[in-house]
Amino acid sequence: MTQAIKKMPDWLVVTGEHAVVTLSRPSEANGVKVEKVTLRAPTLRQELAADAAVQGDAEQRELLLFAGLAEMGIKDIEVLKLVDYHRLQAGYEQLVPQFSDAQEQAAWLTVTPDNALVTLLCPAEVNGVMVDKLVMRSPTVLDVRAANRESGGDEVRREVVLFANLTGINVGELEGLKLVDYYRLQAGYFRLVRDDGV
Repeated sequence: MTQAIKKMPDWLVVTGEHAVVTLSRPSEANGVKVEKVTLRAPTLRQELAADAAVQGDAEQRELLLFAGLAEMGIKDIEVLKLVDYHRLQAGYEQLVPQFSDAQEQAAWLTVTPDNALVTLLCPAEVNGVMVDKLVMRSPTVLDVRAANRESGGDEVRREVVLFANLTGINVGELEGLKLVDYYRLQAGYFRLVRDDGV
């Protein structure tokens, strides 16, 4: 069964790199009245930094993240009309879609028993070269144990270290990936470790 594609609202334009949100009414940003706000696509590093800065406060985390991505002050975000804040949330959700573990495989993912080939939405620099695909090899018990040791019990860090090892890129470059592409790697990883019983 084919799922209907939802039409993008007129007030939102999304690319792989950013979402441009037209506000319902002008608002002030950095001392200037603006009619549109541009959210840059977040990197994994930005997401992790926002998590670390607020220690579990989800509302503050989102405000901090949106302020950074829009290059606005938190106070400017806080004075937006709620309808416009909801528009920013919708733009962010389009930039960072969550992938389900559906049986259907996405066109950007090819999985074999030995590896997952992930096509990136936004090309990234790896070892000084721009790439649009990453190969993640299938993990071993040894890989997981090494990541556990290196992360010191931090689950998020453990996954980042593990993915860096499995893709052969360094942690810094992995953290520089757009969040949507990191989520694609997660989807590839979960397909590699899932036992479908076949």
